[in-house]
Amino acid sequence: MTSPRRILSERGLRPQKGRGQNFLSDVNTAAKIVALANLDPALPVLEIGPGLGALTEPLLASGLRVHAVEVDTGLVEYLKDHLVPRYESRFEVQHADILDLDPRQTAESLGGRISVVGNLPYVISSPVLFWLLEAGGSIARAVVMLQKELADRLTASPGGKDYGRLSVILGYHANVRTLVQVGASVFHPRPKVGSTVVSIEFKSDPRPALKSDELFRRIVAAGFAMRRKKLSNALSAAFETDIVRAALAEANIDPNRRAESLSVSDFVGLTNAWPAE
Repeated sequence: MTSPRRILSERGLRPQKGRGQNFLSDVNTAAKIVALANLDPALPVLEIGPGLGALTEPLLASGLRVHAVEVDTGLVEYLKDHLVPRYESRFEVQHADILDLDPRQTAESLGGRISVVGNLPYVISSPVLFWLLEAGGSIARAVVMLQKELADRLTASPGGKDYGRLSVILGYHANVRTLVQVGASVFHPRPKVGSTVVSIEFKSDPRPALKSDELFRRIVAAGFAMRRKKLSNALSAAFETDIVRAALAEANIDPNRRAESLSVSDFVGLTNAWPAE
């Protein structure tokens, strides 16, 4: 792997701080991530933010078909020059902001069911995770590198400070596990914190079924919006108090508890006990 610093310099590019660009610079780390990802060889890979192709190259070398989406014009041109000629039949790069694309349509255009890989900048990590959720059953697995702080939130258990809205919503729709920790020293420029690669395996039919996924998300968001307040007070800031009381009673949840003490199953039960508004 050629030094990211050298490539950027040769092409008159520089890391864009506003886009959170930190380029993976260690070939062994990249190879390890791809090996641990253990992606289905029959499925095309959507790579979000390929950058200089640190993960793209080992993905292609392993025989996978990759469709990369990159927002940076200079990086798109580099990938077209560097990788398209070598892997033309299995690699294409799209110049776009992933958040401007429709997740279901994107998956459909690639064959209907896909894997996702990405080294996600912190500034777009949470929005991209919700983008993945909107794709529904189109994504078999996503293997993404996140700042350690965010990864800890995804895998957190009830009761801790890291447990929050993303822990619950993603925890209902997917099985999330840590694959490997990645130190700051293998990036250019070097970030201030370490990263974690997580595997997000989406459930084809989450159980128990929700009567409304939209309501579930609203309830979870409201509960954690005022996480230090009693659950009844936090929810009453977003819903009618009488409805909140009735739902908590029906779900047999103590209104004096805080949102961070509720499990994913508790939130599902609360959603399904919610009276019609």
